[in-house]
Amino acid sequence: MNYKTFFKSATDGFKPYPYQTRLAEAELFPEVLSVPTGVGKTAAVILAWMYRRHLDESASQTPRRLIYCLPMRTLVEQTHEVTRLWRDQLQQAGLLKRPVNLHVLMGGEEDTRWYASPEKDAILIGTQDMLLSRALNRGYGMSRYRWPIDFSLVNNDCLWVLDETQLMGVGLTTSAQLQGLREKLQTYGNCQTLWMSATLNPDPLNTVDHPLPKTGKWLSEQIEADDREDDRVENLLTASKPLLPASLAVPTDSASRKKYPQQLAEQVLKSHQAGTLTLVVLNRVDRTQETFRQLQKQTEKENGLEIKLIHSRFRPHERGHIQSEALKEQSIPPAGRILVATQAIEAGVDISATTLFTELAPWSSLVQRFGRCNRKGICGTDNHPSAQIFWIDLDTENARQAAPIALPYTIEEMDRARDVIRNLTDVGPQSLPKVTEPEPIVHVLRRKDLIELFDTTPDLSGNDLDISRYIREADDTSVQVYWRGWEIGESNRKREPPQPDLDTFPAPDRQELCAVSITQFKEFVSKTLKKNDKTKSLAWVWNPLENEWEECRNVRPGQIVLLHQQAGGYDKELGWTGEISDGPVKPCSSGKNETFLPAMDQEEPGTAITIQTHLNEVGTSAIQLQQAEDAQWDTAIPWEEIIRAAWWHDVGKAHPAFQGAMRGANSELPEDQLWAKSGRNGGYLQYMMKGGEETINRRGFRHELASALAFLQQHAADPTVNLIAYLIASHHGKVRMSIRCLPNETKPKDGRLFARGLWDHDELPALEIGNGEVSQAVNLELSVMQLGDTCNEAGQTCPSWLSRTLQLRDQYGPFRLAFLETLIRIADWRGSSKRDAQ
Repeated sequence: MNYKTFFKSATDGFKPYPYQTRLAEAELFPEVLSVPTGVGKTAAVILAWMYRRHLDESASQTPRRLIYCLPMRTLVEQTHEVTRLWRDQLQQAGLLKRPVNLHVLMGGEEDTRWYASPEKDAILIGTQDMLLSRALNRGYGMSRYRWPIDFSLVNNDCLWVLDETQLMGVGLTTSAQLQGLREKLQTYGNCQTLWMSATLNPDPLNTVDHPLPKTGKWLSEQIEADDREDDRVENLLTASKPLLPASLAVPTDSASRKKYPQQLAEQVLKSHQAGTLTLVVLNRVDRTQETFRQLQKQTEKENGLEIKLIHSRFRPHERGHIQSEALKEQSIPPAGRILVATQAIEAGVDISATTLFTELAPWSSLVQRFGRCNRKGICGTDNHPSAQIFWIDLDTENARQAAPIALPYTIEEMDRARDVIRNLTDVGPQSLPKVTEPEPIVHVLRRKDLIELFDTTPDLSGNDLDISRYIREADDTSVQVYWRGWEIGESNRKREPPQPDLDTFPAPDRQELCAVSITQFKEFVSKTLKKNDKTKSLAWVWNPLENEWEECRNVRPGQIVLLHQQAGGYDKELGWTGEISDGPVKPCSSGKNETFLPAMDQEEPGTAITIQTHLNEVGTSAIQLQQAEDAQWDTAIPWEEIIRAAWWHDVGKAHPAFQGAMRGANSELPEDQLWAKSGRNGGYLQYMMKGGEETINRRGFRHELASALAFLQQHAADPTVNLIAYLIASHHGKVRMSIRCLPNETKPKDGRLFARGLWDHDELPALEIGNGEVSQAVNLELSVMQLGDTCNEAGQTCPSWLSRTLQLRDQYGPFRLAFLETLIRIADWRGSSKRDAQ
């Protein structure tokens, strides 16, 4: 089967352009794809990857996972929908030898278990915030204990595709550094990166760890003469797009700014052509909202004219419906449609307006906006109305006054763009000049930074290394908010939300998360909520260490914040407003989210099962994972150590504190057995054990640390002991590079060492592993938690836990070591799920 047949089967009979075929059949994927907007670069890359994975001769050389990275949520939803359609049509035609899993990642996950099948072909589509944060081991909006899993899967055996790179800012430089560091620090499987845009400036790709090749240019693909022989391409490239300055400008003084939305609405209505789409692209959400309101007000008596609003500050629950209606060109009413939008519409969205109004913006952004007008090249032909574009200036003469109005752009960017656009009368593809914009000064992720990020342990103050400067410019970061209702009472304004519960108080799902600028949200919390007694303490975040809600004070990028519905701040037609008067906000949970908010000492629920049976099922699952059909694992993966770690991973559950928790949760469990799961509530927050006459609370108990110490002490001479012990300890993501006590633990009265609910010299009983090995009865030694080498009771030198893990990190590299962690965690899940499914 050739690529033309494959492509046509996916796209309802459309034949590929020559450049799309070259991309699919070339020996290597290019590093740079620069083609005009509207000629199918998304289909080019995604279908080329599917085709290569389908062919036996290229499957092993083509990365297993396609990571499709986009700068904004609007583009993610559209790309996901078309990709799903292409995949399903190929599957129905029997043209995919391997199933292709498809997932979305953009602030609350559509599929909360996307990471559970690392041996399967998969496409992961997400925003740069969600994907780059995971690539840096600090995934936004997710449990910190799962960071290493996502980190490993987006950095091993994957093809990164970064689309609309002109909007990514510092994220573009970070993506280049990550590609260079993957090559230097090594990964399992092939890892490649492809950057693409209609206005791609490749200069930021030349970084300290990702230097320009010796050839002096990146491997690239672009439109060639044979592509232009296709009438579709030629019509698009020669499309006429007349340009005129609008008769108004964005004012900088406060009095005039209040009149601007009304004046703009009047101009838009005057220029709108019946039966067509008029697109109005503004730089700020508040200006789009006010202009939308004015258009609604001025068209109250109009018959059938549709007014729509799209920006990035909607919940997907509302935005999905609005967007599906706004982008349906075939359903434009006779009076026409006016769509008011922010940058969320300027790139990648398949929409073709007849009339376009755009505020002045950086040149690369303007080019993308021009691409939303007469996108198909049919305006002015066959009785179609002619295209028209109006640009709205911003007076930057008084730079200090204009700077806040120009945001999120700079005055310098505006001035450079004006110098170009003021001399143009047409902005069709063939009329656009080539403009080189200066590279901004950005934070550069260095090798040392990435290696330090491998350790996911927070500092002594509970804080983490800040990665936001490597993902977006500081003014462009966001938090995710959602709303719930709970009783607060008239006299007690500080009543915290109830404990998370799947039925009565579920964790948020993707459909109800609203992205809010971190600057705007800080203002909302400090100026609106905290100064209004009636709405005090209505913003909360989850503390996994204490397993409780705490008031939202220190807002961080990517954080998920719970608001009481009385806090307001949201309107279903306008999106986020930050006004308490826009409330109460009705929650919109789908009720399908099965994710618990994480806690440090939480255990997964499951069917009652003994430790020996559980070890057998997990050890067997690890073997089956190695032997998975079509997995084609990298031959360097140390499967013997992974499988052995799987057999030993829960030996520490034999500890009296854990067994006390099992029987405390389920008193019917026979006492002559050692239990891995109780069959009851999984949140075992109280680990009790008898100490003489008193019962001692071992809060924070981590059974995996006990398992790792038991293995270390019994296999000190084994050359693989450090790797196996590390994999055992890290299989929940809660004990990794360092071992230290937490502030809420019970301290031993005799002053001995303690950490994660374990006390030095705790007794662990003997246990038959099930693979022919036996874990002997041992007194667990916590001396490894101390800095520097120590001597054990036999006088042998004992390296510290930190020195062992640092040696492993440097030996395997951060990407590969995290991948090994992921494999044993998946074996644990699969072993557990077999029993739970029965």
